[in-house]
Amino acid sequence: MSLAQLLREGTSESHTAAENSAFTRCFIKGVLEPKSYSKHLEAFYFVYSTMESELEKKKDHPILRRIHFPELYRKNQIEKDFTHFFLPEHSPKPSQATEAYVNHIIEIANSSPELLVAHSYVRYLGDLSGGQILKRVAAKALGIEGTNGLDFYEFPEISSPKDFKDRYRKALDDLPLSEEEKQNIVNEANRVFQLNQAIFDELEDTLISSIGREKFEEVLASPARH
Repeated sequence: MSLAQLLREGTSESHTAAENSAFTRCFIKGVLEPKSYSKHLEAFYFVYSTMESELEKKKDHPILRRIHFPELYRKNQIEKDFTHFFLPEHSPKPSQATEAYVNHIIEIANSSPELLVAHSYVRYLGDLSGGQILKRVAAKALGIEGTNGLDFYEFPEISSPKDFKDRYRKALDDLPLSEEEKQNIVNEANRVFQLNQAIFDELEDTLISSIGREKFEEVLASPARH
């Protein structure tokens, strides 16, 4: 089985769980406000900065060089969004869950660099797919017109997300990996979802403090996505 198919099928449960998590359900339903959203940006600023730094350091790695696509990088895009949500003197700080995520990326980059494939896959293909839906939701919920504050979702160097995703999956399938290595990458991809969820769990507290527990509970009481 191809790696792209293994990843899609092997992470399906994790993907569904992520969609049905409390913070994500609130987000998708447009229950969103600037404080928790900006903290969300801060958290993933550190995640993308670390991941992209490690991918650049290892861009000549026999596996990672084949999925070296700087046009996917999000760090600079998130920095643009910071100017919308924060004052110029704001200095972002990683939360506990973010630090754990970042430290894990650094650890595998040093011990098993090929596992960065899983991180790239989960983050970037998600951004190119469901991320575009979240962009529209965020724009409406936050009252944003245009892309100012939503540059995270913009890929100026990619004209066709669909074509690029096909190209990316082809690159995955062409990676010279053993079946065991493929399974290790699938396992790591599920780990990525867990690390993401830890960040979302933290963000729940911020969201609840902003919108009130009653409204938060109302969202959770509505039917989950399947």
